[in-house]
Amino acid sequence: MKQILATTIISFGVIALLAVGGYWFIQREAAKGEVQAPEVQPTEQTLEIVDTPFSVDMDEKKLQDHLHEMSHSKVYAADKWGQVRLITPTNISELQAIVETGDFEKESFYLSTLEAWQKGDFSNAVEVHNTIWSWHGGTVGKATRLMTPEEEKTYLQRNS
Repeated sequence: MKQILATTIISFGVIALLAVGGYWFIQREAAKGEVQAPEVQPTEQTLEIVDTPFSVDMDEKKLQDHLHEMSHSKVYAADKWGQVRLITPTNISELQAIVETGDFEKESFYLSTLEAWQKGDFSNAVEVHNTIWSWHGGTVGKATRLMTPEEEKTYLQRNS
């Protein structure tokens, strides 16, 4: 019985040492920058493109959802959830009218976003995506950069 107990304790000790050593090795290599996850856009995931009219009496969360969905066609994120709502002149002007006539806490954020997009300037899309993502408690799918024109084309083809 003592021999079984000693063997069990030694086995658990060896396993614990291997686990700690493996963890330490991975942390050390990651700190050097040698271990990096590849930046690959998932190819299996598809989102539904929607083009339904906006509700003029939408609440602030729904407005944020629509802007977040619109940003999907411009930003790279390892995961994207929700729907795809294209950034079109019609969608932009409809949302601008809703923001201008509504009472929204973050009105200036929405208007500056939509005004830039109306001019064809999407350089703020990562910031817009991640700001709304964080307001909604995002943990997966943070945007890391703008997509290239080729990635945008592929994204739209895959999701239409």
